[in-house]
Amino acid sequence: MLRRLNIWQSYFLGFIILIILIILITSFVVIKLFNTGIEQQSKFTINKELDTAQKVFYTQLDNLFLNFNSLSLNLLLQDAYLYKDPNLQKILTNIKHQHDLSFLTIVEPNGRIAASANNPILTEEKYLESAFLSQFFNGQSQKGIVVLDENFLKTEGLASNAEIRIIQTPEANEAGEMKETRGLAQVVSVPVIDNYGNVQAYLLGGKLLNRDVKFVDEVSSLLKVYATIFLDDLRISTSVRLENGERALGTRVSPEVAAKVLERGERYLGQASIIGENYLTAYDPIFDNSGEVIGILFVGIPEAPFVAMKESTVRQYIYISLISIILALAIAYSLSRKITGPLQRLAKAMQKVELGDLSQRFSPDISAVRSNYPAKSSPPAQKLDAEASPPKDEIEILGNFFNRMMNSLQKNWEQNLKLQKSLEEKEKNRVKLLQKLISVQEEERKRIARELHDGTSQSLTSLMLILRAIQQSNNLEEVRKLAETYREVLYNTLEEIKKISYELRPVTLDKLGIDEAIKRYIRDLTAHIDIKIIYDNEECKFSSLDQEIETTVYRIVQEAITNAIRHARPKNIDVILRSDDQFVEVTIKDDGVGFELEEVQDNWENGLGIPGMMERVSLLKGELSIDTAPGQGTLIKIKLPLKK
Repeated sequence: MLRRLNIWQSYFLGFIILIILIILITSFVVIKLFNTGIEQQSKFTINKELDTAQKVFYTQLDNLFLNFNSLSLNLLLQDAYLYKDPNLQKILTNIKHQHDLSFLTIVEPNGRIAASANNPILTEEKYLESAFLSQFFNGQSQKGIVVLDENFLKTEGLASNAEIRIIQTPEANEAGEMKETRGLAQVVSVPVIDNYGNVQAYLLGGKLLNRDVKFVDEVSSLLKVYATIFLDDLRISTSVRLENGERALGTRVSPEVAAKVLERGERYLGQASIIGENYLTAYDPIFDNSGEVIGILFVGIPEAPFVAMKESTVRQYIYISLISIILALAIAYSLSRKITGPLQRLAKAMQKVELGDLSQRFSPDISAVRSNYPAKSSPPAQKLDAEASPPKDEIEILGNFFNRMMNSLQKNWEQNLKLQKSLEEKEKNRVKLLQKLISVQEEERKRIARELHDGTSQSLTSLMLILRAIQQSNNLEEVRKLAETYREVLYNTLEEIKKISYELRPVTLDKLGIDEAIKRYIRDLTAHIDIKIIYDNEECKFSSLDQEIETTVYRIVQEAITNAIRHARPKNIDVILRSDDQFVEVTIKDDGVGFELEEVQDNWENGLGIPGMMERVSLLKGELSIDTAPGQGTLIKIKLPLKK
């Protein structure tokens, strides 16, 4: 017959069971949180690598497009075609090799091949007949990812390079044919224009991606991943090598991936075994110019580092749990009656940890005080740690183990929390800026409405009255006077409309560029104020800038000068514009009263101000610095990269 446990034994046994359960639950929760974080990190990593590969892929197309646009201005090439130069084919061949192209052809609007780098001698008239040509021969430069049919490839002598034998696999879709004769290519076309501005032909060229390993090897080397390009669901270029060293070409993607990427045009994330190793995989659709999915871009990263992180986390918490359990047994044997209270506090802390509160720390004597602070790393908690005496008993040792376990967990989350707070602050500032932009836009509309109503509307009313008076008058002299008055009112009305238009956006900024726009703005401004404004543009090397950069520079100069006049009471303002091949720099300096930067930086009440300047510069990946202090004037510098 079992003997009933006494109170001490009940406390001892209950304490041991409780501690073991708490440690196991805590370990489970912590490991679950870590595993969730690692899974999120792995998804973030594979998405980032795929985004990078996609940027490299389309940057390659953009670079090809830029090169072709420069070729359209090549007078040697234009003259060679227009004047039937016998060296035209040689010129095309040199350009093809120079830009590492698969084909380069001059095609007339009706599809006739005038010259081809891949066809040295045209013994008979040849015509290109492909569906994509109508999209590319529209009088303008075009670029895109294109599926080349077999006839096109044969005409360009690329059929053998493009042909890929299809390998059947159990997990792939069934395929009727045993080889792929089409090709996937990056294609660019630019018009060849004669001296009268008429399009005589098109310079058509591109890179065949079938078996082209340059891109996939570059991405693999740069990102330490596997990369693959698919034509529809067939692998046509990859950095994955088989055991015999050959590229893994000719296999098809799984039906699950094909359904999501090819049919629905969505990104797919998953896992796959590549050459005996598990990889995290990501697939992205490749679209042609009409929006149809014609291929897939794939990257795969090893899963082993993330698995190792999970296993390491499990091992660490198993060790900590075992040590904690062993220590709890020793403490419970001699001090079970004393530790009931501290254990209850420990249980509460563990319950909060289970709910996601990782700030809990345990101490049997000062736990009530410590629970008021967010974490051990806070200054009050550090002070308590410094003043606390060494552990007196096993309960404190157990608490220390718990704290170490929680500190280890919290350290791994601190950086993520900082990043999250930083992103939230940036988003908060962006929302404020957007709200202010909407408010400023509405005020501008009201101002324009008032000016149109009070000025232009009244003028038009006067014109109507004058016209009525002219219509009713039989006196020629009076009609002439009314006509003169009509002309003056009409002139003033036009001037008012021009003024409103200029305030919305200076015409000189679009027609003459940023340099002339700043000059005219300063000239018009100094005609009405008693402040000396000096504009220095001697170190400018550009003739024109990207419209977005010009608008940003103009608006920041306008904002800085306006703020200086309104608030700084300066006598002199210097505006300096510099540029080279990579950057444009603007400096606005005044000798006014200056200000406290921190007080003004967060002020959104009286205009967009400094936060607006910062946002404009940030959108263009530029730099902005402000040097000011009360009584010392203000120096504003911006540096913007020029777009290539």
